[in-house]
Amino acid sequence: MDSNQIQPSRMPATAKKGKYLSDPSLLDKLCDRVYELLQEDMRSQRERVKNYGQNRW
Repeated sequence: MDSNQIQPSRMPATAKKGKYLSDPSLLDKLCDRVYELLQEDMRSQRERVKNYGQNRW
């Protein structure tokens, strides 16, 4: 999924919640995006742990 497809909006959070929970395709997109962000975060954490303690110079 292309993460650029989900655009930020100015809709109040409660309205967004109802919209996403009532539309299965939007809920799938939201879940996919959350999963992408989780993977990205875990990848960056692994890099930090891997590089921790190595000489910088």
